[in-house]
Amino acid sequence: MLNKKESYAIIDKVLSYCNYYTMATLISHEEGLTRFANSEIHQNVFKSNNTLEITIHDGKKQSKNSTNILDDESLKELVRKTEQNLKFMPEGEYEIPKVTAPAEIANEEYDAELESAFGIPGRASLIKSCIESLDDDYTASGAFSLNKMVFAMGNNSGIKRFCRLDNVSFNTVITHKNGPSGYAEYATDKSADMDVTKLFNSAYSKAKAALNPESLEPGSYTVILEPLAVGDLLSYMSYCGFSAKSVDIGISFLAGKKGQQVFGENISIYDDHTDGNTFSLPFDFEGYERRKLNIIDQGVAKELAYDVRTALKEGVDTTGHGLGEASTGGFPINLIMKNGAKSLEDIIKETDNAILVTRFHYMNVVDPKKALFTALTRDGLYMVKNGQISHAVKNMRFTESMLNAFNKVTEVSKDRTKVPGFFGVSYVPALPVDDFHFTGKTE
Repeated sequence: MLNKKESYAIIDKVLSYCNYYTMATLISHEEGLTRFANSEIHQNVFKSNNTLEITIHDGKKQSKNSTNILDDESLKELVRKTEQNLKFMPEGEYEIPKVTAPAEIANEEYDAELESAFGIPGRASLIKSCIESLDDDYTASGAFSLNKMVFAMGNNSGIKRFCRLDNVSFNTVITHKNGPSGYAEYATDKSADMDVTKLFNSAYSKAKAALNPESLEPGSYTVILEPLAVGDLLSYMSYCGFSAKSVDIGISFLAGKKGQQVFGENISIYDDHTDGNTFSLPFDFEGYERRKLNIIDQGVAKELAYDVRTALKEGVDTTGHGLGEASTGGFPINLIMKNGAKSLEDIIKETDNAILVTRFHYMNVVDPKKALFTALTRDGLYMVKNGQISHAVKNMRFTESMLNAFNKVTEVSKDRTKVPGFFGVSYVPALPVDDFHFTGKTE
């Protein structure tokens, strides 16, 4: 695993060979992964890799290349090939400005206890003890991963960027021999937050409660979306709508709606890498300082995520949310939804009739302009009657516009949890939603 000094040395060396303005990005990654299926560990792997990518600019042209061989001759060859390719590249729409400030953004902090608690012996021991708690009619599968990551950047204007991002993730599916299942998933950069036994028992309880599911006809229902389901919806809303580029090209459900009420007043969504409940990367993949975004404030559309190209087009500053690819635009990776006053337990107790949704599976975008999504429920769907779960329900397909759903949220839970998304994690509550449309059922 490369430290800051080693990372900067590699970046400085490759930049010394460059004849044009160049941005260098170094990613050092180690992953220990333990997989289990049919209630036994079947795979334990470790991988380590250091990848250096350079982007060379000449006016409106740019050329990009990468290598994971970091000796001197390989670095020289990387520069030679990238500069050689530059003359064949078409001009882009803009000349990308040099990143010049701040001179350095560095975060070397990480939780060293992650390694001692969740190395190979720790992962194996926890999985073994959890599996041993299962009745004979149930089997467990899942994955348990320890990731160590370094992101470092630099250019020949003298800026430096460094961040250490270590985290641990766990997911499991507990399945009854007749098919019903329960699920749990969590990821965190803090060792004290990861309670594998609690997660496993939650999935186990869901699997038990999922026995003897009853069929329900498609239609409009009140639902209670648990955080995994909310996090999935939020990720897809971000993908479709929270980027300034998606607004600019007219595919976002927020296009033309800045300053307008788009969701209910109880919905506030922001992006903040300094919040301790997300994975903090203080700069983006273009080298710019990441800033907080107030995306939805009490239901009103406010700010969008910008990369440098979209910012240049609109004559504004980037918000530091670039992914380093021209096609993507800005993308928020530290999404947080403001919480409410009641616990999920109390919300369920106060509900007369609703469907409790654990999570969604294989979500797709039907119409990005309407934020119209569809997906199947999975690993735990239950009918709530008179304040308690009465029985399991067979999985159903929803097709719903988030512009409708997030205007029909009746409460926002006080308790929130970290939910893995496209990049990093979101921090979200549970949401009861009226008039949620299910368009299909399973048998």
